[in-house]
Amino acid sequence: MRWKTGTIVLIFFFFTVSNILCKEVQKPRYGISFLNGWDVKFFHKQPNFRTIGLLPRIDISLYKSIDFELEGNFSYYGIFKKKDIYLLGGNANILFKPIQFSSLSLFVIGGAGIGYTNSNGRISQLGNSHVGGLLQLGTGVSCYLSKGVWLRGEYRYIHISDPFRSDPGLNSHNLLFGLSF
Repeated sequence: MRWKTGTIVLIFFFFTVSNILCKEVQKPRYGISFLNGWDVKFFHKQPNFRTIGLLPRIDISLYKSIDFELEGNFSYYGIFKKKDIYLLGGNANILFKPIQFSSLSLFVIGGAGIGYTNSNGRISQLGNSHVGGLLQLGTGVSCYLSKGVWLRGEYRYIHISDPFRSDPGLNSHNLLFGLSF
């Protein structure tokens, strides 16, 4: 496999900037969140559905108020009167913490991801491939529990669609609860 010059430059830039911005080397934090969501009817006609998911993550501090997260995505979309879909993929998120106290932190999160779905044309909103692209934006709060363990609660708006075709996709409101350690 040949590495393109742009890819190598991007990787070098990410590691260089993250090392410059971090005042001290911090070990990555790990976590897991549970997702529960429902459909959004604002933009287009889409089926009624509920979604649940498990999102394991690793969090790397780039600066005192900015983190980079890599997140797994194991989600189930229970679509009323249609075939259900499963999503297996990953997300890359930027987490910005503008307000931080010793035991409480408010944050804004945004990111994108890609995953494998079993849709393959069964749900018209997702196109006819097995690939699902995700865009997400949200906000939340982290509360310190004890010895490096944080309780995390958040809201995320998630859009999933076929990244290679023009389709309306599925939009959902989601509540997430989890732990970081």
